Amino acid sequence: MSEKITKLTDFPYSNPGYGRKVAVFGVGSAGCKIAAQLSKESKLLEHFVYLTCDDHDVATITKGEKILVNVTGSGKTSPYQVRGIAHEKIPEIKQNLSDSDIVFIIAGLGGSDGSGLAPLVAREARSKGAVTVAVLVMPYIFEKAKHFYAGCALKQIKDLASGIIVIDNDELLGQDMPVIDAYALVNQKIALALNKLLGSTQEHEFSLGLNNVVNFVKTNSYSVMCLGDSQLSEYKEAVMEAAGHFSKTVDASQASKSLVHLCTEKSITMKELATSIGGLSGVLGSGTMQIEYGLSANSTTTTTAIIMATGFRTTKFDQYDPVDGALKVFSGNLEPGFDSYVQCEELLSDLEAE
Repeated sequence: MSEKITKLTDFPYSNPGYGRKVAVFGVGSAGCKIAAQLSKESKLLEHFVYLTCDDHDVATITKGEKILVNVTGSGKTSPYQVRGIAHEKIPEIKQNLSDSDIVFIIAGLGGSDGSGLAPLVAREARSKGAVTVAVLVMPYIFEKAKHFYAGCALKQIKDLASGIIVIDNDELLGQDMPVIDAYALVNQKIALALNKLLGSTQEHEFSLGLNNVVNFVKTNSYSVMCLGDSQLSEYKEAVMEAAGHFSKTVDASQASKSLVHLCTEKSITMKELATSIGGLSGVLGSGTMQIEYGLSANSTTTTTAIIMATGFRTTKFDQYDPVDGALKVFSGNLEPGFDSYVQCEELLSDLEAE
């Protein structure tokens, strides 16, 4: 089914919000937590759906639809097995997509739930013609056992979604804090960034808005989001910190466009704003990168820079699926969803042993 073409006037600000025209699917543990946090932050996004195999992921969520995939008694479950079991939930997924013209899928890849279920939601959203944006949080570099599944899922979703936003956990947050606090802060930062980019309704701010973000990521290339902070209201420092993270994940020179949102205090001047953002061209792109920006001038403690750039042909995560290169040799004879029939996870132990 062909994808609907959205225009800027299709999703104007309204009170209370977009209703069911825009759906947010939190998938798996990380996806549910980020979506739940986003539901608290956003006044415009209203239709939240939580899809997971673990009832603990949704135990404290009181608002939104919950779809629980029962894997009890299935033994060891891989993403492929989870996706097979979840087929009985497709009618519920379709029902929650029925009125939505835009679908956001938020998932952490690498685990069985996120890597198994996110491609399923992307396929169903695409089949109804919705504009589908996947926000994918990639595993830490030390989580070696998750890399293979994350790489497989990333490739599947990229083929299905209208656009994807990749977030590298290693570049999002420092490691000098307790693990539980680190995970919570990561989820909070991602939810904050999405809320600010998509359109907040607080005073003293202007956002790029849902339509600009959706049209920005509708490309065949990767979009990547990075954040930077400064405790001293050093605007340029926060922007440069965020920009500096890109080179660890992609070839930063490939950036063709970027969206920047600065969260800072009301005293920022136009000159300071221009100086902070103007330096981006020396770090991202080849000197001709287009830049659009938004501003939240209501922070009193920390200055945060949110940068989303696009135009990247590859990411470091493409290497997480070493089987893909081998399968491409036979691509002419493979049908879509091949991984559902082949137990690719059996190859993982052999690959890690090399």
